[in-house]
Amino acid sequence: MNGASLIFWIVCAVPLIGLLYWLIRKDKNKLNGSWGIIILGALVIAALLVIVYVTKDFSAIFSQN
Repeated sequence: MNGASLIFWIVCAVPLIGLLYWLIRKDKNKLNGSWGIIILGALVIAALLVIVYVTKDFSAIFSQN
């Protein structure tokens, strides 16, 4: 990941994930809250994998001199 990706994660993604986690934990039905945490975790992992894959392909295509 480059600097722009790190800035995005620090400024946008981390606070959003924190807010979603807090909202899910406040749910009165704890069973639904645990499913929400599992789904949120899966989405974060999927986003990281997509970022790494896209960055790798982008670098390979545009680094041809």
